[in-house]
Parts: sequence; C-alpha cells; structure tokens
Amino acid sequence: MSDRKIHIPGRKLEKLRPGQQPVIRLTPEAYDALMEITNESSLSVKMVASEIILQSRDCIVYDREKE
Repeated sequence: MSDRKIHIPGRKLEKLRPGQQPVIRLTPEAYDALMEITNESSLSVKMVASEIILQSRDCIVYDREKE
C-alpha cells in the first residue's frame, strides 16, 4: 500500500487485567529490528517497543472483511 499506513487484519482480543504482564512473541526479523533500535537508544527493550506501538497508533488501518 502506498498510503504510508500500517495495514493489519482486524480482530478482538481481551485487555490485560491489572497487574498482569504480557508476553509477546516476535518474528526473528522484528526482533532484530527492535534490537537495532534499542541499541541506538538509552531506553530498555520494553520501553522502546512500547513507544513504537503507542506512537504509531495513528498510522494503523484495520482491514476488516466486509459482511
């Protein structure tokens, strides 16, 4: 897509309950990219990943199937 947005399929998952810590698995390519970014930062891996996700929320388009 050339609209400079992040396109992902839409679906619903439960939010975490208070006090829960999430476990997220990444592809090897995504992990390596995250490590490259983290190595250039003074933040932890957790904080870098969190910032990327929170700052990119306006760039996400949910591609939902039409019913």
